[in-house]
Amino acid sequence: MLTAKQKIKIYFAVFFLAVVLLIFLGLAPLLAGLLKTSKELTGKKDTLVLIEGQIAALEEFQKNNLAYQANVKKVDASFISEEAPIEFIEFLEKEAQNQGLDIIISSVKEASDKKSLRITTVFQVAFGGSFPKCLTFLKRLEQSPWLLKIDQVGLDRISEKNKLLSFKNLREGDVVLNLSFKTFSRYLTLVIK
Repeated sequence: MLTAKQKIKIYFAVFFLAVVLLIFLGLAPLLAGLLKTSKELTGKKDTLVLIEGQIAALEEFQKNNLAYQANVKKVDASFISEEAPIEFIEFLEKEAQNQGLDIIISSVKEASDKKSLRITTVFQVAFGGSFPKCLTFLKRLEQSPWLLKIDQVGLDRISEKNKLLSFKNLREGDVVLNLSFKTFSRYLTLVIK
């Protein structure tokens, strides 16, 4: 027969196994559900943080909307009208006059760039005068508000042998600056059929 001490040990072992079994069978699904809910809450928290960041960015954009509109207007103003680039030609003539340079605009033609879907206008212009004034003019052209890309630059020095009839005011030692450059007008419109 079993002693009281042995009975207590057996009851304790059975009770311990029942508790362990209850923990694994009863609490395991509860813990799994708790972990799943925790992951869902973490995901929702991350989404909430992302949305709050987007809301803050939108509010910042709305605050700076007027500044952005001013910048967009500046960008729009940097394109040259392909139908009548009169303002740009007047700029060239005025800057040449300010620098004391003679100017000859030999051709203006529209050239669409199919690769980048842009409408560009190609200018070929010659300036005559002193070399420092020609450099100053180039700097002013680079600093102008218009979008342009200089494709070719040619520089010829005037001497008695190669006096150009086109430029009457040039002296020996002056230079003729030949420029070929593109100005950007706008993007081509795409026709989707």
